[in-house]
Formats: sequence, C-alpha cells, structure tokens
Amino acid sequence: MKDEVGERGASGTEGGGASEGSSIGRYLARQRELRGISIEELCARTKIPRRNIERLESGALDGQPDGFVRGFVRTIAQALGLDADEAVMRLMREPEAEEGQPVGGDHRARRYRIGAAAAGLLILALLGGAVLRWLGRSEPQESPAATDPGVTYRVDVVRDLARDAKARPPAAAPGDPEAGPDTGPPSAP
Repeated sequence: MKDEVGERGASGTEGGGASEGSSIGRYLARQRELRGISIEELCARTKIPRRNIERLESGALDGQPDGFVRGFVRTIAQALGLDADEAVMRLMREPEAEEGQPVGGDHRARRYRIGAAAAGLLILALLGGAVLRWLGRSEPQESPAATDPGVTYRVDVVRDLARDAKARPPAAAPGDPEAGPDTGPPSAP
C-alpha cells in the first residue's frame, strides 16, 4: 500500500482537495478506505443505514443536494474526521461547463426566452395603447347613418320632455300663496 500521508495534500484530502472527481460519494468512499473503516463500522458510528451509505458512495445521491443528503454527507464527514462544511460544499459545487458550452445553458434557449419576453412586452404595449386611445375619446364618433337623410331615427319623447323641463324655470308649487291666482290645479277642458 502507498504512503497514505504522501497521497494527501495540505488540506488532508487526497489530491489536495478540489482536484478529485466531482462525485461526493466517491470522495467519501475513498476517504473511508484510506482510513481503513468498513461500511459496517461507519454505519455504527453514524447511525445511517448501510443502504443509504452505499447509495451515497455509488453516486446515486450526487444530483440530489436536499436536506437529507446534506445531513448524510455532514455526518459521514465528521465520522471520518473531515471538515463537514467542506464536504457539504463539495456536494453543492457549481455545475461545471461542458466543453464549448457556457455554464448558463444553451444559447438557443436563452434567445428563445429573450424573444418571448420581447414579444410579450410588445403585445402589452399595443394593448395599453389601444386602451388609452379608447379611453381618450372625448366625443362619441357619429355613425355614417347620422348624416344620411334617408335614415329615420326613433324619437324619444321622455328624453325630450326631460330636456324641456331643465330648460324651463321652476314653477311654483300649487297652493303657494306667493305664486298668485293661476297656480291652482289645472281645470278639465
């Protein structure tokens, strides 16, 4: 077996820390093996079921940095004598970009989102302009039929009476002594 201390970097981890593979499970498995601890012994120390430790070491939980997985990583790192915060940070590491791809994702998807947002804003602006134009009308537009002499309109008698009543001065009430003798009830013809 190689000299274990010679393999580790200054931080006490193999390869100096961040240069090891991206799988937190492989990292923890390698650290457990370097310390000569079996899975059964790790189960006894951490009270984590064997199947969960095996799943973590196989990499099945690498893409799931939820609370349980972070707790498993923290507990196992502490049981192995590692820095628990560093182990959790390895789990939460930023995704690495593939060759020729930016970390943010596909350019086409980004262009599509920008185009969709621009189209949505344009539609909102057009709708807003139409509403403002509709609300800004001060006078109703006359229909072409209003200028056509051959069109007959229905006469609204009640509306005409109301308009005439507004135009006349108010009449005195019947029986009012100041009104004079003509203000009595109308006589029948």
